[in-house]
Amino acid sequence: MSTSQELTDRLDVTELITRLGRWLDGHGGDPTTIYDRDVVVRSPRGEFRGYDEVMAYLSREDPSGERAQHFHTDVLVELDGDRATVEANQLVHFFLPEQAPHRTSGLNLHYEVVRRAEGWRVAVAEIGLVWLIGAPITPR
Repeated sequence: MSTSQELTDRLDVTELITRLGRWLDGHGGDPTTIYDRDVVVRSPRGEFRGYDEVMAYLSREDPSGERAQHFHTDVLVELDGDRATVEANQLVHFFLPEQAPHRTSGLNLHYEVVRRAEGWRVAVAEIGLVWLIGAPITPR
């Protein structure tokens, strides 16, 4: 049986993943409340180490104006004290403003998250491409 702290932690970690998706979609939020300083992100686009490198990549302007919409599903949180793993699926639509998506991808996500004094943060993100419809994903 789960304790109230375990339930609170699960909700907080799930909310962290939701805030990540919303931030990636440009809906605001503070990325310092999402990523750990020493975060490592591995994705089909490359590997990025440290908060500054991850932010430099994710915050860059796309000259085409391409945007994305991320949908998380099947979020499974496994707690282990001040650490947790999160498994999830993600559907991402890539589109230009006021146009239908020109690329869609299905991803499998594995996150390692840590509890800091300020709250839960993503320490490791491993993003695996399961399928892709449309133009290929450009590496870093």
